[in-house]
Amino acid sequence: MNSVSIYKLANFCGKILISMEVSFMIDLDKKLEMAYKCCEPLKVECIKKELNTQLEGYKLENIERQNGEWTVYFKYQNEARIMLSISFNKFSIMKNIYNKVEKITVDKDMLLTDRVVDKRQNGIIYSIIKKQFALSSRFNQIVLTDLDEQRFTITREKIKSLLKNIDFNNIRLTNLLLKLIMLENKVDLKSQSDFYSEFSTHMNYYFNWECGRKITYNIYPTRTYLNGEDVSSIFFVDGSDKLYRIYDLYNGIINPRNEKDINCINLGLLSKDAFNFKELNGINKCEDGLVGTPLVNENDTYINYLRKFFDQKFGYKGSISLDRDSMLLGITYQISGPERAKWTIERKLEIPYSEFEQLDFDEQKELIEQKTGKKFKYDHRLHIDREIDELTSSGPKKFLKRLLISSNKK
Repeated sequence: MNSVSIYKLANFCGKILISMEVSFMIDLDKKLEMAYKCCEPLKVECIKKELNTQLEGYKLENIERQNGEWTVYFKYQNEARIMLSISFNKFSIMKNIYNKVEKITVDKDMLLTDRVVDKRQNGIIYSIIKKQFALSSRFNQIVLTDLDEQRFTITREKIKSLLKNIDFNNIRLTNLLLKLIMLENKVDLKSQSDFYSEFSTHMNYYFNWECGRKITYNIYPTRTYLNGEDVSSIFFVDGSDKLYRIYDLYNGIINPRNEKDINCINLGLLSKDAFNFKELNGINKCEDGLVGTPLVNENDTYINYLRKFFDQKFGYKGSISLDRDSMLLGITYQISGPERAKWTIERKLEIPYSEFEQLDFDEQKELIEQKTGKKFKYDHRLHIDREIDELTSSGPKKFLKRLLISSNKK
């Protein structure tokens, strides 16, 4: 067989293998869809969204069915894995990633329980997060109504005394998690921990008052507590997803869901204390001091997202790291008038301001008309150089109004 024939045969076999793989994936997707339809909790949109969030970035590998239960396997590019078990009235997730293991269960009462073991150099942080979903009369849909997180910081020495005959350095994280779950029923983990914290946030309940008027438990959108202290006034956010957003703010996390809340902090409409309230209250410092800092490096993808968000939203171009003080530099940044004008030009015209300056008048005019859809009229055609002078001194608003903002009136 000559080389041409070998090439054609290899190409033909490759196409067959690709076709078989595509067919296999279609079959898996159909099986997964069938498994979802058999599970009552997954018929609730917000609970299904919780599952999809956990599976984001993971690739479906295989599905097995035995005794009426589906077992689904997912894999991430860094070898992290998820095993999803689905039955009629509940589902569970076992997730291994880096030095963490996580088990999530959702039952027929729409209660999600998330247990996480975060292994550090000198011990662990064991978290139990409970999320209750229920029908909200205010939002007229099933939403997250209660969220409670308990964090148990346990040093290496204490683990050895609580869990006999374990090798802390070599024990599998899944085994460690299962041992801790069993331990919950035997001892008071709070009293046995070297450090303990609890955070909870709840939607308000409505009570009937005279004349049929309804009143809430307090004047704030939620009832929020840290270690038993009412901190509801700090987290003044509202909406059907407010408990998620409060929890993210508490942990110092920025994402598309709470970007408007971050903007409110920048505008002074929401206290900056709300952002990473956990670190502000010294919880991270106590945990890290006992068991060591997290073993996972900072996420480059997340930092790039923050860099873009701070630049586009507030004009902040400084360095970014994930500690509270560094993040607040971006969140609270107030750009000066001339800087804001240049920044707005860059956003509107999609070109660095330094490049815009190098263009001649006709090129500037053509670019502005192209990007804004606004045609220059000869009766108000001012020389670009003069307007640039205004931009960089005391008159940026006039420049922007003439060249950019009026384009929004089309």
